Amino acid sequence: MKTTLIHSGSSSSLASLAPGAEISEISSHPGSAEFIFNPPVRQRKAKKKSTTEEVDNGPKKGWFKQKFRKSNVERVLPIFVWAREYTLQKAVADLIAGVTVGLTVLPQALAYATVAGLPPIYGLYSSFVGPLIYIILGGTKAITIGPTAINSILTNKYTYGKSPEYAVFLTFVTGVVCTLMAVFKLGFVANFISSPVISGFTSAVAITIVGTQVKALLGLNFEGEGFLPTAKGVIKHFNEIKMGDAILSLICCSVLLTLKFLQPIMRCVGCKSQGMDKVFWLISTARSALVIFFAAIYAYWVVDPPFEIVRNIPPGIPAFKPPPFTIYEPADNKTHYFTDILNEEASALVVLPLLAIMGHVTIAKAFAGTSRVDATQETLCIGISNLIGCFFSNYPIGGSFSRTTVNAMSGVASPLGGVYTGVMVLLALQFLTPYFYFIPKASLASVITCCVAFMVDPWILMPMWRSKKMDLIPLTLTFFVTLFVGLEFGIGIGLISSTLYLLYYSARPKVNILQGESSTGTRFVLVELDRSLTFPSVDYITYEITKAGLRFANSKTPIVVDCHHIQFADYTAGEGMRDLVLRLNHNGLKVIFWKMKPSILRILVGVMSGTGARFIHCDTEAQVENLVDGVSGVSPRIEITVGDS
Repeated sequence: MKTTLIHSGSSSSLASLAPGAEISEISSHPGSAEFIFNPPVRQRKAKKKSTTEEVDNGPKKGWFKQKFRKSNVERVLPIFVWAREYTLQKAVADLIAGVTVGLTVLPQALAYATVAGLPPIYGLYSSFVGPLIYIILGGTKAITIGPTAINSILTNKYTYGKSPEYAVFLTFVTGVVCTLMAVFKLGFVANFISSPVISGFTSAVAITIVGTQVKALLGLNFEGEGFLPTAKGVIKHFNEIKMGDAILSLICCSVLLTLKFLQPIMRCVGCKSQGMDKVFWLISTARSALVIFFAAIYAYWVVDPPFEIVRNIPPGIPAFKPPPFTIYEPADNKTHYFTDILNEEASALVVLPLLAIMGHVTIAKAFAGTSRVDATQETLCIGISNLIGCFFSNYPIGGSFSRTTVNAMSGVASPLGGVYTGVMVLLALQFLTPYFYFIPKASLASVITCCVAFMVDPWILMPMWRSKKMDLIPLTLTFFVTLFVGLEFGIGIGLISSTLYLLYYSARPKVNILQGESSTGTRFVLVELDRSLTFPSVDYITYEITKAGLRFANSKTPIVVDCHHIQFADYTAGEGMRDLVLRLNHNGLKVIFWKMKPSILRILVGVMSGTGARFIHCDTEAQVENLVDGVSGVSPRIEITVGDS
């Protein structure tokens, strides 16, 4: 049997065709099944009484024993898996990695809190719970949970101009939603956000964050948050720029960028010693802490610093207290109750948990190597970390890409490295907060700017242009909506565009129309379907088959529908195929369904029963040739009566 492509999925219009009259004549061929579905004759089938006795397989396991069997416990608490193989060598590796991450998180946490519009101390409050929780629940060895750039800017979006209690309440909401999603195994929802949408969103968020730091970089003070208001404010208040802050920002940014690329710079100048390379790597990794440390030392020795400093930071570990469900807001002299806060922050119920899960699972997959990442387990980690963190005045936290990279590069061997990071943050809260008084705001803004600037991802554009240009549409749309309209609108548009793409491809499968020829030279029209029959696509599929039948088939040239790619069908699809068969039969055309799976066949037979539709099905190529040749008269017609099934 030979085939030649003559048509492939067209979108041209075709007038709808009315279903035709019933076909009463029927014939069948060796090895095939042909059914005629006449109006139903109601017959009562005697119900067979079951005589099979239930086999007793012994006592069933109790619910508690089944749910808490070893495999389930190890899945929810991975610490029982990796702890069995823990060694002294791994402990040393975790100590080095944990301390290194601690040196990174201290300055980053202070800086990210300012991005969130909160006092810097809230960054440290939010940095010790996540690493400690991940030791017990974490499924990968490298991830560190704490303040992130995206969570910080989203917190700013929802709490700008409000008291910090609102941020703690958002932590509680994020924890509850993420935990519920884990319980109901809904972590896969984040997979509906495509890579172009993620890239467009993170790039726009990075630019937005840099925009929020411009005021601190230049020593300006004016109302307005976001990219456009900040740009307008800088232009309007350009003459008010403080040279002390601007010069310090320039120096800090220059040093940070130089130290970031310290290793390749030293290799280029000829320093290739392995020992020195490790020293340069450590300096590069701790660059944020070094810049803030020396900037604070300078501010301490200068009698009247020519730049803004952080000033008072409350000392001590945060008190353990429940999250606020009633908040008194001095700005409007009003008490906001639980329902009021939920109404004010309605979109945060979706946006914050969704982005926390999306970012965390993406990072987990990036650093898991060949290991499988359990999205549900990682979602549970985020949920529990936020639920416990809200009792320690945390703002919403998640997996940090930059600190996870540092952790992995430091040679971490297990999640236990998080205990050293958490202890360092607790020690800093207890003993170092008085010295944070002199940290220049410009140095914190420089740390954030140099950190998030590399989140902008222009390198994805060329590969996407070469591979699939259509993906540039959701990327561009998400980027500009996020940048100029708002973060929640940007991710909403991105999610909608990703879903629309899925729906479009589901509703527009590829339909190839080929001209076939049997071994005896009889021609027929072969229709190839590339995916399942579902309600979004059935209208398009039946339209394409009808158009091909009217254009290429006739009474002696049947239509053969290749169904071997169809794995699933629903009732609506069955109705569509029933109408297709009736319509083509009415126009004198014969349709043969080839290689249809039994489950699909059962659906179509069930739908067509009692309609008078002439339904022909076969399994092998030889059966197709027999049916095709029989239609054209090349070989004698062999009639076999096949009852309804």
